[in-house]
Amino acid sequence: MQIRRLVAADAREYWETRNMGLREFPDAFTTAYEEGLAAPPERLVARFGGGVSDDFVLGAFPARDTLAGYAGFQREPRLKNRHKGTLVGMYVLPAFRRQQVGRLLLERLIDEVRALPGMERLNLTVTQTNEGARTLYLQAGFVAFGVEKSALKTGGRYYDKEHMVLVL
Repeated sequence: MQIRRLVAADAREYWETRNMGLREFPDAFTTAYEEGLAAPPERLVARFGGGVSDDFVLGAFPARDTLAGYAGFQREPRLKNRHKGTLVGMYVLPAFRRQQVGRLLLERLIDEVRALPGMERLNLTVTQTNEGARTLYLQAGFVAFGVEKSALKTGGRYYDKEHMVLVL
């Protein structure tokens, strides 16, 4: 399994995979599936970073060169908050689950974030009902520091988001 940063040439495949996640888990992502479809793939390239940004998206590619999953990172842009960033938008295709793809993505993301000068904290939010993701994050050393009640509303139901941090 190759884990690497996504580049502009990966935009279409990332867009398709991301939309699969938005459709499959409407309670896990802040972006709605309809919003994901409406945003053209080219708009997502900005998430891949480059230039002055430390932001990036990692992709997991098995031998057959298909995007199996992704995990993104966004560093806080303001000077007083540059010591922290956020893990955003992690998803693994069903065919690749239970093969450690999520763990590999998360470990690599943490390694890359640790290598950024001045990084001290990696934050994330996870829907409390998403036990698989919560377990993965806890095993990686994240700790919960709060819960936002009714953070998401989809399908007429509210979902709480747990805030977690990994002190680097």
